[in-house]
Amino acid sequence: MDFLYQTTATTTYHEYKKFTWALILTKRAVVYFILFELICLFSAIVTKSIFFFSFLVLYPLIIWWFQNRHIKKVYQSNKVLQNAVSTYTFYEAYFTETNEFDHTKLEYQKLDKIIETKTNFYLMISKNQGFILTKENFPEGLIEFLRSIQI
Repeated sequence: MDFLYQTTATTTYHEYKKFTWALILTKRAVVYFILFELICLFSAIVTKSIFFFSFLVLYPLIIWWFQNRHIKKVYQSNKVLQNAVSTYTFYEAYFTETNEFDHTKLEYQKLDKIIETKTNFYLMISKNQGFILTKENFPEGLIEFLRSIQI
């Protein structure tokens, strides 16, 4: 059977970091974070406490720093993941991923969801696990094909 599209992607630290942040920054998480920050702002205004004002500014920075540290630790602990080059081949009902360690065949209906960002597509097989595809390497038509997949 002839394939429809084929692309390659390298799992660099930068790509893995973007992938992880895309999973963290869901709409629900962003809403909760904004609500929390508004509560802190309200508390800072009502109490006129320098602690609440400081916390309002420092909390997002601390979260960002700890999360990036954790992402780097996870990436560096997985030698198979580091700079892995995968070839993705797309067919009508399924796709394959091939790299130096493995060959995976997965039907689209078994995907949990597909996440699209400005630079990537993430084909999710569970809540926290997925395939990282970089749009810059896509052949013409692959973006529309991935958008049309019904899960």
